[in-house]
Amino acid sequence: MSKSDQRDSVPVTPEEQTSLKQGLMTNGIKQPERLLKKEYVCNSGPGTISKSHLNQDTYPINAGIAVVINNIEFKRDLGLPDRKGSDVDASSLFQRLQELGFDSDLLNDASIEDMNEKFKEIKDDKENLKKTGCLIVALLTHGNEDSIYMTDVSVKIKTIMDEFNATNCPELILKPKVFIFQACRGGGLGRGVNRKVIRDPNQADAGAEYDAYDEIYGDTIRIPNEADFLAVYSTSAGYGSFRNTEKGSPFVRQLSEELLKMKKDDDFYRILTRVNKRVGMGYKPNFPNSGDVTQMPCFISHLTKELYLKQMN
Repeated sequence: MSKSDQRDSVPVTPEEQTSLKQGLMTNGIKQPERLLKKEYVCNSGPGTISKSHLNQDTYPINAGIAVVINNIEFKRDLGLPDRKGSDVDASSLFQRLQELGFDSDLLNDASIEDMNEKFKEIKDDKENLKKTGCLIVALLTHGNEDSIYMTDVSVKIKTIMDEFNATNCPELILKPKVFIFQACRGGGLGRGVNRKVIRDPNQADAGAEYDAYDEIYGDTIRIPNEADFLAVYSTSAGYGSFRNTEKGSPFVRQLSEELLKMKKDDDFYRILTRVNKRVGMGYKPNFPNSGDVTQMPCFISHLTKELYLKQMN
């Protein structure tokens, strides 16, 4: 593999897994006695949800919080290589989130304690959380199928996300919580097939449309085997995620570009689907014997409403 294209994964040993004693703090928040009353009320109070809020098809976002965690160097005993080029990803993503109006923080080379402290800071400011309409946490680091690395330990992805669930952070109930992972999810290489792209002889020349297509994909299109399944990860489960040591990762680069071009009527699903297409069919790794290697991003949604991020500016 060339120096320019690298993967964000290494084999996991039992010693590298952390116990829950080193896990994230839940801050002792108890679950509300009732999350939903039998009789809906217009004004939500503790343990209640208004019917009008439930009936909305779109998440209202007047304020948002974003945290970008960018890990490049790790403790030596983890045996992890430096993630050169990740600073490019962190800078572009952080800038996009700021432009969207999110109150954004960037943590570089964060330990488990650093992440705990940041999450605790967010959760302790309950008045600010009540006004917050959306939370975005982006983690750029090494990883495996169900865990990611801080600079000193590995942490289960579920443990991280559970910090802001309905029990542990009731102030964010019915508010979108977006987690973006630029990390490997295994040591496999995604494979696909090459297909020649031809113009439809019955269709008039689209001019600029075809020119733009050729510029992105060239004269062949590499269709990943994982494409067209609907299950925000930079790669599919079990596979590696690539990063260029100078340009950053194709996933974050395409995500940042789509966020920059995003219109107010673009829901987030549409943005992620565009990223899936651009990375999955447009990115071709640059290392020996990579002729059929692909990277297919994916996302698993538990959202209950449409998410439009461009509401605050």
